[in-house]
Amino acid sequence: APPSPDYIPGPEEPEQAPPSLDYVPGTEHADDEIVAEDQPYAEDASPNDQSPEISIPAPVPMPAWSDSEIVRLLAISSPPASPLSP
Repeated sequence: APPSPDYIPGPEEPEQAPPSLDYVPGTEHADDEIVAEDQPYAEDASPNDQSPEISIPAPVPMPAWSDSEIVRLLAISSPPASPLSP
């Protein structure tokens, strides 16, 4: 049924303009055009020249725990488990 002639749309139904027919979605460039990132490397450049450098730091050596330190850590009391945990 059509709405009442006294009907005023509320904020949940804002009035909207009909879609514009001027814009047709499509590709940003022609199919026969080469995009900059698709172009091959320059003749005098190697792929390594244009790649970013990645450096991985060496791990910091950690001293081994002594037996007495292990015993001390195991002796530390911990709170009881939650009654809600399985």
